[in-house]
Amino acid sequence: MIPTNLVYLVGCIPFAIVWSLFYFWRKDLRREMLYTGTFIGILSVWTAYYWWTKDWWHPQTITGTRVGIEDLILGFFSGGIMAVAYEVIFSRQLYRVKAKPHHIGALAILLFLAYMMSWLFWGIGLTSFYASSIAMILAIAVIFWNRSDLWKDALMSGVLMAVISTSFYASVAYASPTWIQHTYDFGHLSGILILGVPIEEFVFWFLSGVLFGPLYEYALSDGLRRSARRR
Repeated sequence: MIPTNLVYLVGCIPFAIVWSLFYFWRKDLRREMLYTGTFIGILSVWTAYYWWTKDWWHPQTITGTRVGIEDLILGFFSGGIMAVAYEVIFSRQLYRVKAKPHHIGALAILLFLAYMMSWLFWGIGLTSFYASSIAMILAIAVIFWNRSDLWKDALMSGVLMAVISTSFYASVAYASPTWIQHTYDFGHLSGILILGVPIEEFVFWFLSGVLFGPLYEYALSDGLRRSARRR
């Protein structure tokens, strides 16, 4: 029986495996994986502290604190995966489009996302799930408005992340069959389960993939086309 405070870390293992496979398979995407993964990893610690652990879930960490190294690890690996999942699975390659890079635009989207989540959560009083979902949908709309060519990348990244995330829940369920039941704050969730997992989890992974999947391409004004060969 795995100790409860190690279950969260065990759940990160499948993400680490998928990330490693992507990293060694596609050398041309390593920078994107590292940059996005580092950013999402840091962001995950912050969002977990101020939002997710307030009314969504309360996972035990190795350190016994509200957030732990597990949040950083999960954010890093999942962020790297969602950034390149579409390119890897569908054998796509980056190329520069005839447009100025959206460095400032990408930063503005992230700031807008943080502001909207904060306002909807603390100002309006929505739960962290609804606040984050609405904020991400609005941010996604801005990306599509400026770069409609990224819609396929975004949507498929969302679907792939929802699918890949099932490995996390399968791992924690195997390590501790009651972990999900004792970790999630069902009083603030819909109570709808898919394979024993709150539906909010899959919505979150889908929207995260849609938003962060194409964000690197959006920031650098890169496009995607089918690779001449697999790398």
